[in-house]
Amino acid sequence: MSIDKSKILEAAQQYTIRGQIQKAIEEWKKLITDTPNDANIYNTIGDICLKYQTTERGTEDAISYYVKAAEIFESSGFALKAIAVYKKVLKIAPSRKDIYIRLGDLNCERGLIGNAREDYLLAAKLYSQEGLIREALDVYRKIADLDPSNLTVRLKIADIFLKEGLNSEAIEEYNKVASVQIEAGRRDEAENLYKLILRINPEDADSIIKIGKLRLEDGHFEEAIAYARKALDHSPESDEAFSLLIDSYNKTKMYDEAEELVNGRINNYPDQIVYREMLASILLNKGDLQRAADEYLILSREYLNRNNPDKAFVYAERTIDISPELIPAHEMLFEMSLTIGKNDNVVEKGLFLARYYYGNGDTAKAGNYYQKILEVNPYSIEAKEGLAKINYINASEIQSSEIVAEPADISGLLASADAYMKYGLIEKAVAELQSAISMAPYNKIAHSRLKDAYKAADNQDKAIEECLTLMKIYESEGEGDGIAVLIQEATIINPNDRRIQVYRDRLFPQVNINIGELLEEAGFYAQQGMIDEAVTIYEKILKVNPHNQEVISKLQDLKGTKPHVALPEVEVIRHKEEPATSFFDLGEVLKDTLIEEPLRKFTHEEEPIVKSFDDLFHEFQEGIRSQLSTEDYETHYNLGIAYKEMGLYQEAIEEFKLCMPGEQRFIDASFMIALCHKELNEYSQAVEVLERATTSLQYNDQRNLVVKYELGELLEMLGKKEDALRVFSDIHDTDATYRDVSEKVLRLQKGA
Repeated sequence: MSIDKSKILEAAQQYTIRGQIQKAIEEWKKLITDTPNDANIYNTIGDICLKYQTTERGTEDAISYYVKAAEIFESSGFALKAIAVYKKVLKIAPSRKDIYIRLGDLNCERGLIGNAREDYLLAAKLYSQEGLIREALDVYRKIADLDPSNLTVRLKIADIFLKEGLNSEAIEEYNKVASVQIEAGRRDEAENLYKLILRINPEDADSIIKIGKLRLEDGHFEEAIAYARKALDHSPESDEAFSLLIDSYNKTKMYDEAEELVNGRINNYPDQIVYREMLASILLNKGDLQRAADEYLILSREYLNRNNPDKAFVYAERTIDISPELIPAHEMLFEMSLTIGKNDNVVEKGLFLARYYYGNGDTAKAGNYYQKILEVNPYSIEAKEGLAKINYINASEIQSSEIVAEPADISGLLASADAYMKYGLIEKAVAELQSAISMAPYNKIAHSRLKDAYKAADNQDKAIEECLTLMKIYESEGEGDGIAVLIQEATIINPNDRRIQVYRDRLFPQVNINIGELLEEAGFYAQQGMIDEAVTIYEKILKVNPHNQEVISKLQDLKGTKPHVALPEVEVIRHKEEPATSFFDLGEVLKDTLIEEPLRKFTHEEEPIVKSFDDLFHEFQEGIRSQLSTEDYETHYNLGIAYKEMGLYQEAIEEFKLCMPGEQRFIDASFMIALCHKELNEYSQAVEVLERATTSLQYNDQRNLVVKYELGELLEMLGKKEDALRVFSDIHDTDATYRDVSEKVLRLQKGA
């Protein structure tokens, strides 16, 4: 039931005139019942209480009504009215700290930062005067939030928190400052703050992780690993610490450790698909392509089961990119394409599968795929021809099982085809040969000439189909040599045809391994002192040819089954009367110097000079150089190798530079200089050296691909993805099987 507002106002006015203030207030309150969110009513009641009730109770009531009015104004978007009412409260009660804070909040929202700071400072001052340090600090934090770039204020606040024993609040403030430092590129200052936090709370996993990330980004991988492990010790369930450790393992190529760690998470949380994604990525980086492809295929199926066909499709495609011969992935893509209506993919994948099964003798499956393609695209010529060919073969097999007929005479058709080919009438020759094959489907001569005709017509796909047909015939007759010749010919026609790759890998799994090239590459690594890389290549050869005695012997040398030499052999320049040797030991030279030095006798006036290791080493360097000519390139090179092995990278660089004028060592020296710069985290300098080397006259792609590969890796580390893609693409054009260059090109293309 609505009330008569005019009567109530009139009654309140009369009560006020008569001095009956409480009754007047009661009348105003009746209006609140009808309109509870009318701020003006609360404001008016506050005015009445303040004007006519001079007692302390009247003042408190007035403040209560004013605050309620201000809150309604504020929530309704009338900030100025709210500010005005709050100021009325402060005239009555200037020590109301909460009102100063509310005013500060309102001024901050309106962008009046100066006014807000003034309001907050007054509130903080009042808290401090009352000894409420914690509350005062909370207000100071609001002041600091007004200007996040003013780190001095926030650091002072953090220091006060720490002094007062409020450690969690201090840590929060230090974290805020560190975040600003990182955004401004002041990483060292940020790291120092995180270390300060760890002195406050050694178990603060968040700071441990953040230091680990900084170490990882700066290339200090071992330290990053240590911090990540420490964070996991304090917070075993931390996904951030877990990811940091995985990233650190990947950077240091500790793929086995990363795999073990992820497998543990998969066992504990089998429903968390993100860990399987990590595992697939690790296996791909590790170079375990078959297992990586299997994992991506599992991911594809899992996302399909979770009703996420788009993600399933992506992972199925990735599976094929990694392992093109993995037929289940192609089949899954085909079925998904059918389901979601991607007809172009249905045709593409269906034709691939049909060719594959046809090439492997499974005409039933091939026919099934051709049939499904035609259901989607009735006009697919290849599907029609393929299905017709299969139907013909099936019919021929039925007839041959019932009737033993004499071989058809196709000599006339073959002669006609030869004549047509002689005069360049390729289409007519093809027609004659097709007629001959329809009469004698397994005639090798007819298929071989049809293959040549298709090649002459530049019809690569048809030529390869004939190669596949001939391979099938040769396989049934046990003629392995003929198949090998056809595989080689088909590969020349189209090196990227997956059908040939599948056939080759099935019948001749070792045919795509060039042992000569691998031996040359391993020898180069061994010569450069890159023992681990050389061992990896030799082990790869033994997987293919386990009885290769040359490789076994070299591997034994590198692994130390024969006498081990601590440093590369270097010819030492000695006095003529001394017999020459092929090895010098820098440690022994320095040791002798250190032993001989104290034997010197000093007079009373002369103080002994204790030389540092650096001084002694410098003297040793000068002694060696004084005995070498600048053109003694080989000795300078070997000396550089020795310095590099000892971790004296700057000295190694100087030696390698001295042998660069020698044409035979220019590329080798450039490569070693780049490796030294890399060890010193001077990636840009390393790139400059390798760019000069790869554009020099001495550079040869066939012999020095490792140089260009290292350049690509350095560019990738510097974040120059486009330049890295260009370099890896050049390598891929030269040798698509070189190391993991195909995967690198694929990954960089997808990330472009």
